Amino acid sequence: MSQERPRKPPAVEQQEPIKYGDIFPVSGELSSQPVAPGDAAMMQSAETSVLGKTLKGGTAAVMQSAATRNERAGVVGHRDVTKVVENEGATLVGSTDLPGTRVITESVAKQVIGQHVQPHP
Repeated sequence: MSQERPRKPPAVEQQEPIKYGDIFPVSGELSSQPVAPGDAAMMQSAETSVLGKTLKGGTAAVMQSAATRNERAGVVGHRDVTKVVENEGATLVGSTDLPGTRVITESVAKQVIGQHVQPHP
């Protein structure tokens, strides 16, 4: 009769959070911060207030995807907001410097993280 060793459960792999520096060209404190659901909500609000909608595949959508993954991994809570984003905000500015063109600049914590060019009547 042989004795079997008890089986160990597979190790639960600790998932690293998706940080701003992983998905946007940012530096400083922001780059090491996980993207939180409240951050994404701020950018969605900014896009909606300036554009009337959120951009498909835009900055808010990317942030929402990262925040959702971070929440599912348990590294951020559903209502969390990154402190630097809470203090410095998420903004979207549209300018019409070029005739017939609108340039949209999106920033988080005063760092530009995206620009979009749209036709403008």
